[in-house]
Amino acid sequence: MMKPVFAALALALVASPSALADEPTTETAAAEANLITAKVNGMVCDFCAQAVTYMFNKDEAVDAVQVDLDNGEIRVTLKAGAAMTDERVEELVTKSGYDLVEILRANA
Repeated sequence: MMKPVFAALALALVASPSALADEPTTETAAAEANLITAKVNGMVCDFCAQAVTYMFNKDEAVDAVQVDLDNGEIRVTLKAGAAMTDERVEELVTKSGYDLVEILRANA
């Protein structure tokens, strides 16, 4: 009696291989494409994190900002369809009072 259920499940998985694939889905890939990581020097405290977060959140392209003080990283998630140039990232880091070391973009 259970064989038809397992057959249907197997057919569903074959028809939709992304359900088991380790590769990112279209949604995940799109989200990663909107992730910018700026490595900076000089951030050491919560005040530093607040200053950087405030400055980046002023830009209309920014959806979210996460600051990792231990690794000296600012992770910026952009809104869907938004873009931010490396020059703009550097400008925001500099205006926050820190030195930009490197910019990494997901899927770049």
